[in-house]
Amino acid sequence: MDKAKISGRRIALLGILFLGSFLAVSAQESINKEQFLQKVWNFEKNSQALVLESDVPVILDFWASWCGPCRMLAPELSALQKANKGKLKIYKINVDQERDLARAFGANALPTIYFIRKDKLTYVQGYRTQAELQQIVDSFLLK
Repeated sequence: MDKAKISGRRIALLGILFLGSFLAVSAQESINKEQFLQKVWNFEKNSQALVLESDVPVILDFWASWCGPCRMLAPELSALQKANKGKLKIYKINVDQERDLARAFGANALPTIYFIRKDKLTYVQGYRTQAELQQIVDSFLLK
């Protein structure tokens, strides 16, 4: 086979892989602090108690584009979102763009994943598989 054809196929394959990882990353909605206060929890107004603004439980993914484990987590969260369609919402918060929000939640290690239900929240840090995330969803979020 011609080297140019092999090289072209490799480039096409890399393009497909890149597009797939981009779509996985963009499957969740990215939000800023203003949107967070409206859609998740207005902690400036309700600083003493968690008041979830969402009608379903929420997962927050604190991430950064330079973070390898964050990029590995993106397809896991996409699969989790598909498996739980309509039962929860997943929002991505870029810590480089939303430093105040990351600081407010103590997202010092990346990724940091918060699970928020009506009256409580918990979090984990580091990469997790879809199965591990689903276990937290089942035992905590949708309990």
